[in-house]
Amino acid sequence: MIQKDKIALFINLGDHKNNWEWLQGELAEHKGMINTHFTWEDTKAFADSIREQPAHGLHVFLHDNTFHAVYATNYLMRVVDVMITKPSELAFYPVPKIFNARVGGHEMWGAIRGAEIADSTVETRAIPQTLQAIDLITEEDDLLTMYCDFIVKNKRIGLYDGAYKSVELATGKKFVRQ
Repeated sequence: MIQKDKIALFINLGDHKNNWEWLQGELAEHKGMINTHFTWEDTKAFADSIREQPAHGLHVFLHDNTFHAVYATNYLMRVVDVMITKPSELAFYPVPKIFNARVGGHEMWGAIRGAEIADSTVETRAIPQTLQAIDLITEEDDLLTMYCDFIVKNKRIGLYDGAYKSVELATGKKFVRQ
């Protein structure tokens, strides 16, 4: 699908370099289609460049510090249709997600939560499962539509507002958009 320009695929590896080493081996036959974004400046420039035009190809994001790894997701979710990523705290991001294999055991709960609130897949722990999820999201319209509908519903009921609630509890001040 990438070679036929039916999809552009973004894979955010966070700060998990060992996953990049594994992925390079898996994609050895397709090195020419891989675009890497390993610095914050490059990640930001790329995301900004596709705000008004479609993306093409396979893009891998990997950062050497946790702040850039996390903020890359915050920035990329503004320009992607679906994100493939590890579960963890990303279960609470309002973007359709395909959850790949968790890095830590505790991340299992992020994938479970994402499936519970209906905006992501369950954890796909093997390549065939991830490919099946990609096929279901790209070849059928019901799953992606459901994820998007639930993101809108979840936002309306305040499900993604945990940080606002924490600030309100800490400061006694309610957040008001201006």
